[in-house]
Amino acid sequence: MAEVLHSGKARARQTAEIFSRRLGAPVRKVDGLAPNDDPRIWASRAEALAADVMLVGHLPHLSRLASLLLVGDPQREVVKFRYSGVARLERGEAGWRLAWYVTPDIAP
Repeated sequence: MAEVLHSGKARARQTAEIFSRRLGAPVRKVDGLAPNDDPRIWASRAEALAADVMLVGHLPHLSRLASLLLVGDPQREVVKFRYSGVARLERGEAGWRLAWYVTPDIAP
C-alpha cells in the first residue's frame, strides 16, 4: 500500500491513521472524498494512479465511486456498503472489479 488517503473529517482521519499504522503506509488528507462530492473526481484520479492507495471516506460518496468504477453508473448501487465496511477494488485490463468486501460483523 503506497498511501492511506482520507477526507479530513475526524472519523475518516482516525480510521486512516489506524490503517496507516497497520499497513505501514503514510497517511494524507485529500479533497474530493466528502459525503456529497462528485465521484468522478476520484474515478479519474484512480485511473491515473501508479500504486495502490486506500481511500477512507464517507457514504454515499464511496458507494457512488465504487458503482462508477465498476459499472460506469454512480447511481446504480453495486456494493451495499455498511458503516465501517472495507472494499478492495482492483483495476485490470478489462476495467475495475470488486476483489473483496469485509463488513464489521464478519471481521474478527
